[in-house]
Amino acid sequence: MRHYCFSLIVSFCLLALPALPGLPNPAVGPALGAASQATAPKAAKAEKKAAPQAEKKDKAAKAEDADKGKADDAAPDQKAEDAKAEEKPALPEHDPWEMVWAGQRGMLNEIKETAAKLSDSFADQAANLTGRVQPFEEEARRLLVLTNTFKNWPNPMEAVSRRITVTVNQLNEVLEPVMLARSEAQGLLERVNYMADSLPEDMHDGRLSAEMQSYIQDIGQARLRLAAVLAQYDSALAPSLALLKRLEKTQENISAQLPSLWKDYYLQSPVPYLSPQAWADFGQQMLNSYQGMMLRLPVEMPVTPAQWGTAVLRFVICLLFTGVLSLLLYKRWISRSANPASRHIFRVSLPWLCLGLSLLGSSLSASGEFFRLFLALGNLSIILGQVFLAWDLRLLKYPDVEQQPAPFRRLMPLTLCAYALLYLPLTKPLVLVIWMGLVIASLAWRRRWTKGDYGSLQLETSVLDGDSIVLWLCLLLAISGLHIYSMALYLLFVSCSLALELSLGGMALISNVNEHLPKEGARAALARLLVALAAPVVLVVAVVGVLLWVGTLPGGMYLLSEYVLKGVNVGATQFNIVQILLIISVFYLTRTAVAMGSRFLAKLPKQGLQIDATLIPPMQTAFTYAVWAIFGLFVLRALGMELSNLAMVAGGLSVGIGFGMQTIVNNFLSGLILIFSRTLQAGDVVEVGGTTGRVRKISVRATMVETFDNALIYVPNSEFVASRLINWTRNSRTVRREITVGVAYGSDTALVMKLLLAIANGHENVLKYPTPTVTFNDFGASTLDFVLRFWVKDYDVGVSTSSDMRLEIEKQFRQHRIEVAFPQLDVHIKDMPPRVRAPQAPARVRAGRPTRRPRRRPAAAPAGENAAGTSVQAEKETEEKDVPQTA
Repeated sequence: MRHYCFSLIVSFCLLALPALPGLPNPAVGPALGAASQATAPKAAKAEKKAAPQAEKKDKAAKAEDADKGKADDAAPDQKAEDAKAEEKPALPEHDPWEMVWAGQRGMLNEIKETAAKLSDSFADQAANLTGRVQPFEEEARRLLVLTNTFKNWPNPMEAVSRRITVTVNQLNEVLEPVMLARSEAQGLLERVNYMADSLPEDMHDGRLSAEMQSYIQDIGQARLRLAAVLAQYDSALAPSLALLKRLEKTQENISAQLPSLWKDYYLQSPVPYLSPQAWADFGQQMLNSYQGMMLRLPVEMPVTPAQWGTAVLRFVICLLFTGVLSLLLYKRWISRSANPASRHIFRVSLPWLCLGLSLLGSSLSASGEFFRLFLALGNLSIILGQVFLAWDLRLLKYPDVEQQPAPFRRLMPLTLCAYALLYLPLTKPLVLVIWMGLVIASLAWRRRWTKGDYGSLQLETSVLDGDSIVLWLCLLLAISGLHIYSMALYLLFVSCSLALELSLGGMALISNVNEHLPKEGARAALARLLVALAAPVVLVVAVVGVLLWVGTLPGGMYLLSEYVLKGVNVGATQFNIVQILLIISVFYLTRTAVAMGSRFLAKLPKQGLQIDATLIPPMQTAFTYAVWAIFGLFVLRALGMELSNLAMVAGGLSVGIGFGMQTIVNNFLSGLILIFSRTLQAGDVVEVGGTTGRVRKISVRATMVETFDNALIYVPNSEFVASRLINWTRNSRTVRREITVGVAYGSDTALVMKLLLAIANGHENVLKYPTPTVTFNDFGASTLDFVLRFWVKDYDVGVSTSSDMRLEIEKQFRQHRIEVAFPQLDVHIKDMPPRVRAPQAPARVRAGRPTRRPRRRPAAAPAGENAAGTSVQAEKETEEKDVPQTA
């Protein structure tokens, strides 16, 4: 029963397969053929086992028929069971495995027929191929000769490279039918090989049936026929393929040589234009220049009508697309009351840019090469559009500046002339003389300029003032015979000035847009992300704007691809402009992600989440360092450094840390400890190393502490970890203060304590709990010492509260006649030393200086003092009287 169900399922699957006319499914045929071959032996064995059982069943059926009459009186249930047992399953009319095997044989026969057709049609294809390939072989030989002839001149070499490309494309078109026929034969051979490999190992002995032997023989014949067909095609295509390979190799060599040839062309030695020999063969040089122009004509512009039609169609499509887009933006953003600078952008700047982009679109040929003339015209149009656009963006930022034409338009005439002289393959002395005359004329015209009033725009004023200096330098280089350097210097000056103006205008536009963006919500996050992307886009536009000036020149694309896009190798690391721009773009994105993430974490407590607000700064710090660490790994990977090499870097850092970076690493680790242990937080009042102040910011190197004198002190983090730290506000903002008061002996101590408590309880900043306390601290040398202790509600008002309470204490003590004593000293003299008469001074000394009069003894001490004592003042007067007078 299971075999029967399996057969039905296979039949349905075969009926559901898409049938091809005369050919079964190639993907299913081999697989099913192999499956049928694999299951055929198993089916034969099953049939042999089932034959004796079938004979036994037939005998049992005959015996039952003979005893049928005797079983009429059997129970009805027994008859039903016997009838059910006698039922047999009906076999299908067509065996699905036979259908699969027939499809396998049909596919093999069709392969044999196709191989025979390919073999019969080979003679005609080979004969036609020889006649059609022969002209291209002659053209290829000429190009190879010209390659060796012009191997030192970049202009004709570039033209030869373009001609090789055209020849290779035409030759491929001729070889395409034959290559398709060969590919078909190759595909059939692969299928036949698969069928041969699918045969079991035991199917090559002599016990096979005639049908299976015929199948194996057909596979072998098909393999031999297809192998012979492929050999014929390979033999016929070998010369043409060898020629194609040689042409492609020659083109690769030319492409590798062109950057160095163009470099030597622009970095040439001084031209001896004053020597008569430089002008001796001037006519022949002009003829060579004309021939060079004609030779480069297929490189510069389309030649055939088909090429012109393709170029014009692309130009029209690009112009329509950019024009419609500009019109939609104009209707969307520009109103009647718009700024004149905004209107100028859509009426002048964008049309020039649209024209340039359309010319760039039409410069791409069908073979992937560029028509240099369209490329140059498109780049120059974009440059003019950048001149107007940069000035319009600057006026949008500074609307107070008077509306006037773009200042850098005055630099364009000489710039376009420099491009034309570099573009045309003229003789060197002639180009030098023409350029020198243009520079002199520009200097004379420069004196007639009317100085414009650009207000606060200092860039334009500085560039226009520096133009005369650059022109004088260009004139000196031209006089020295280095006209290429002179033109390159002026183009570099103008391009960098324009790129700087465009960058400033673009950043000003971004800042203006950023001011009008929403501050909250998902739209604000998306808008800030777009602003972060806009900053590197402005940088990319500025860089590409400068590179356009280089790409416009003859050989500029080769120089860009070799020295700009490939970059510079520093050891095993390679730098290029694309990597740098990518890193800068990711930097802006990382900075935006850090800002947005920190802002999101700061708003978590306001969103109803039960989170401690003091955890926000450590979370922000951890998020910031994690994002910047990912950015650092990205930079290393973008520069080509394998992350596995970080182990070597870590080893070098460990040595550096051991010798010279101990302090830096100590402060770094201490900063991490402070941040994540939350020992300190922004706003805490701390005392460390004799410095008391408020913590403003905790970084990984140092902590910013603001003293109460408004001074910022950057304390290394290691001092907070290694030394004693006092945090006045770590537990709470309430602090305890105390005031020490000393009163004279004999004062009423109970009244003193009562007054001090009343003063403390009466102040608004003093907490009622814990309650203020007064203690009689000690009997001092001259005073009775009392200490008033109280708690203030905030550390910031502790000093002012203590001052207010001292004033109130002094006032209350004065009203209650309580004396605030001060230190006194009584000196008791038991024995007076005998009076010693002072020696007489010399006569000349006495004559020059009068002697002092002796003082009288002080009066007796008043009543109430110690009878045996005298005051300190009396002692001093006695000592002064007894001291001898000296000069």
